[in-house]
Amino acid sequence: MAGTQDHGRDTSTAAASKLHLFDTPLAEHHEIDEGSETNGLPTDRTESFQDTPQLKRHEEPTLLEIFLDLFFAANYEVFGENHHVTDHARFQAYVGYFCLLWLTWFIVALYDVRFVTDSIFARAMRAVQLGVLVGFTVITPKFDTVDQEAQAMRTTSIILSVSRFSLAAEYFCTLWSLRRFKIVRIPLLIQGSLHVASAAILLGIAFIFQEDEHSYAFMAWYFVAGFEALASLLLSNVSPTFGLAETHLMKRLTLMTVMILGASICEVAKSVVTIVKNPDAWDSRTIGHVTAAIATIYFIFLIYFDWIRSGYHLQPIRLQIWTALHFPFNLALVLLLQAVQQYVIWGKLMGQLDKALDIAYPLDDPAIINNSTTSASVAAALNHSVVEFLDNYPATIVSTWDTINEAIRNISDVPNSFWPQFRRLDLGSSLADIQKSLDGLPSDAKETLTMILTSAATLAVTMTNALFGSFGIKVDGEIIKKNPNASKAVKGGGFQFQVQEAAWNLYRLVFAYGYVSCGCAIILMVLLTVVARTRRYTAWQIARLIIVSALGLGVGLVATLWFNDDRVWDFLQRSWVLPTITIVWAVILIITHINGQGTKRCTSYLERRLQHSQVFLGREEISREHNVEEGEKGAASEAVGHSAPALLQQEETPAVARVSTGRDNNMTIFRVSTARSEVSAMSTPSNTDGRQNGEPKVSVEESTANIPPNRGGRQNNG
Repeated sequence: MAGTQDHGRDTSTAAASKLHLFDTPLAEHHEIDEGSETNGLPTDRTESFQDTPQLKRHEEPTLLEIFLDLFFAANYEVFGENHHVTDHARFQAYVGYFCLLWLTWFIVALYDVRFVTDSIFARAMRAVQLGVLVGFTVITPKFDTVDQEAQAMRTTSIILSVSRFSLAAEYFCTLWSLRRFKIVRIPLLIQGSLHVASAAILLGIAFIFQEDEHSYAFMAWYFVAGFEALASLLLSNVSPTFGLAETHLMKRLTLMTVMILGASICEVAKSVVTIVKNPDAWDSRTIGHVTAAIATIYFIFLIYFDWIRSGYHLQPIRLQIWTALHFPFNLALVLLLQAVQQYVIWGKLMGQLDKALDIAYPLDDPAIINNSTTSASVAAALNHSVVEFLDNYPATIVSTWDTINEAIRNISDVPNSFWPQFRRLDLGSSLADIQKSLDGLPSDAKETLTMILTSAATLAVTMTNALFGSFGIKVDGEIIKKNPNASKAVKGGGFQFQVQEAAWNLYRLVFAYGYVSCGCAIILMVLLTVVARTRRYTAWQIARLIIVSALGLGVGLVATLWFNDDRVWDFLQRSWVLPTITIVWAVILIITHINGQGTKRCTSYLERRLQHSQVFLGREEISREHNVEEGEKGAASEAVGHSAPALLQQEETPAVARVSTGRDNNMTIFRVSTARSEVSAMSTPSNTDGRQNGEPKVSVEESTANIPPNRGGRQNNG
């Protein structure tokens, strides 16, 4: 009792939960006493018992695993917030960073799902891996494989190397714990050596990067990480101990997918906060885009889990393919959700641009251009409108006010005598219409009008850039980084036009990679479904997969508008950039829950209704015939019911008619059937409708085929 109780308190739980320096991944029933080679078992049984170790398996991810996944999601969210995609180079860096982060997480997850334990050593190694993820966060602002900073690149290599050394130590510790089992020695040795070699290569790469030099040595990060992940998957086929089929790897991957979706919700919420901080926050366009963004994320979540509802355990080869497909799927999903968040911002911007253009082009406003118009009055009106606009949307570019003042000063220098001539021009409602009127002007008036148009365009571009900056679209830093003197181009709004062009190119880039990643995500989800499904497909299920694949291909091909400037700008200025993606996912969700049985059910329903109609018509016809016959014989009954013996005598049946009787629930049943119809009569011991006891109740049912004899009754053929 002393071993299990202490003053009435059970101490077995406390002893079992004691934290050890090292712990074995062996299942409790498989642990062998170190003091005995056989532990009381026969020698032959013990040897076979030791051939393949039985490891601890978890149906759900452990707390340490979930905590690591949360660190991954937080790291990804921090990177997305601080490393905005502003051009092609930043886009490449974004993709590269996520690939390194995901592959590092994945190879750690492969160890966890097979050999994870709860010991001081295991917790220390998880602390190292958490430190690696923190290191990824530290290098986030400086991570750029195009415009390289040597210190950031060296730090990245060292962080990756530390992660692999830590993982190798865990595999060698597991090897020592399972050293009695020959079958696992070589696989564990290979796996640990693989990570040691990777760590050495990554550490060596750190010394290649030098200040003010661009090196392609960073490509080794991706090759090494990809080779590690692929080799680890293939090694799972070498030994049953390394197998993944009985692990919870699928749940880890689905959990990671959910965390990516959850992080995207946070990004959309931040976009909403950015919009609300500015004036005129809520309108129909904003509400529609926010609703579409949330609905898109929710639809993806529903479709993803609806398609893997069959279970979380697959055969080894299927599981390996399913696992490998999750890398490009998660990458496509991250890019899609990043684009969705950007579409919310750009959708709001498109609705606010008209205000900036109306202020910058007041030349069609009768309150400004009239008989008493002077250059000073036009300049004052413009200055008032621009100042009011920039109070609502503060400029983020330092030279903004210098550019605006120069444009307004140019307009104030226009001769007052020009404005009456200006009023007589047929200017139309666009800059293109104004330019057409230049042909009919004298040379001096033509120069004046050109200067006015240039100043108006400069004001429009400058205010649009301020609008972009207020909504977090800041691309001027990238331009200054490439050309430090670019911001000094104040005259004529040169720098403002560069910023404007970069901003629109960014929108085109977001549009392109958003639609391409959406199409890839849909097609990859189809492949995941095909790999995970173990049952035979019906014709409708095959058709459904083809339809969904066609939708994914179609969405991806929308990005080809990139190559046509006119069409892409026409599409981007509309409100359908984000809702189009939402509608596609909604259609996929609806198709997912159409099981293909609806047509069959409708057909069966119509057939039943038709049969009921035929039964009703047959009952009426037979009733009329019976009434006529009863009248001729002077029968007393005028109702539809007849006695069964009389009915059997009166029925003129062909040679194939059948008569059967039987007992069911204390009732006597008589049935007469022909190839055309069937007449049934029941005699009950009780009188429920005014008939005499024993008088049967007759019903007539249409039958289109021979009806088998009544179960348990007598049969008398015609």
